[in-house]
Amino acid sequence: MAERLIPRQALEYIKNKKLRPAFSYKDVWNEEHAAAFTVAKTMQIDVLSDIKKAVEKAIENGTTFEQFKKELKPALMQKGWWGNKEMSDPLTGETVTAQLGSDRRLKTIYSTNLRSAYQKGQYDRTMESDLHPYLMYRIGPSLRHREQHLRWNNLIRPKDDPIWNSIFPPNGYGCKCYTVAVTEARKQKYERDGVPAYNPDTRKTVRLPVQTEAPKPSYRSYFNERKGTLERIPEGITPGFNWNQGQSGRTIPVLQECLKKAQNEMPEAVDSVIRTLQNSTIYRDQLSDFVDQAYKHKIDGKANYKNTAPVGFLDKKLTEFLKTEGIETSGRNLIVLEERLILNGKYSGRHTDDGNAPIQQDWKNLMDYLADSPVYWDSRQKKKNLLFLKKITESRYLKIAVDVLSTERYLKLPKVDTMYYLNIATENEIGISEYNEIMKLKKIR
Repeated sequence: MAERLIPRQALEYIKNKKLRPAFSYKDVWNEEHAAAFTVAKTMQIDVLSDIKKAVEKAIENGTTFEQFKKELKPALMQKGWWGNKEMSDPLTGETVTAQLGSDRRLKTIYSTNLRSAYQKGQYDRTMESDLHPYLMYRIGPSLRHREQHLRWNNLIRPKDDPIWNSIFPPNGYGCKCYTVAVTEARKQKYERDGVPAYNPDTRKTVRLPVQTEAPKPSYRSYFNERKGTLERIPEGITPGFNWNQGQSGRTIPVLQECLKKAQNEMPEAVDSVIRTLQNSTIYRDQLSDFVDQAYKHKIDGKANYKNTAPVGFLDKKLTEFLKTEGIETSGRNLIVLEERLILNGKYSGRHTDDGNAPIQQDWKNLMDYLADSPVYWDSRQKKKNLLFLKKITESRYLKIAVDVLSTERYLKLPKVDTMYYLNIATENEIGISEYNEIMKLKKIR
């Protein structure tokens, strides 16, 4: 892997992670790594911060492992994070002899984070390119390879194929496999002529055949006793690597694919899938970070108005009602929130002056509000809105309007169009008057 060529997205991927102390590597699992920087047995924030800063520096400057170790090791030793140490497991209370820092552990930290970051950047660039519809799996320069990884070598599949959700490298500690973006013309050339590969024994380049159909996978069950989760993992994938870090920050297409698959393969269970997604701490944490970032942009004036986050779903009852109104939501039953709505001047101006603007926590709670609020159909204007009316207190309701015919340029998904409080103790247009008007509308849920 050309570690000195790590793109900008890779560095941002690491920098955006929050410190997450953990006793065991099983405490932070699969997709949780997308938002968390963690090292097992690193319970001290200052130690974890030192390691993260060293990784960021290595990515940004193309630092070799020897330089990485030379700079980081003395700091870790000075803070006592080195060698073996008696530690108490906060989950079980058991005292164990834990391996803290070592040259071998630093090598694992360095290589795993750099390779993950590189693949994240590679995935982003590929997904943003209209010229590269395919990804190709390649084994790395290791002397010995895992048998299953060899079976995936030179596999070319569409870049949005679900197989990449499971086998996108790295697929274990020390795994040097990687992916390559492939054009249609290059795919045809590889199919015709084979993929060039250097043979170190003969010192010659040979051509190996490509695969366009993935080998039939075999699975094993793995129980993470610290999280209480049981999952099926493809053979060849190390537990904890059974996810695609490339998709972090690409939550919306991931959720769309998940919902589409559920609708096609088990339509009767779509609402159960939605409830599972709504209860995911991963998406809730991502929404919280999204809102914090928007408020930061309010202050520093560096808003990116393309920023969008998923905040809810159209369940079966809502989608069936919309069909009766001639609105097809297949593939569009994800509700999104645009950063520009949070930054809109009406919330820092008129609504604030009137005392009915949402607070920062309200934006963070949107997923809960949309999940359990009564819903009304508002077709009085050109926009066709679902009105979610969340009761906060006996006299205050939060009105959330979702535009189901959104013409938002980037995603064309139903979006939150407005959100503000109704104080039904007052006789004005955003008080009891508007509340009474909503009560005249058709209630869907």
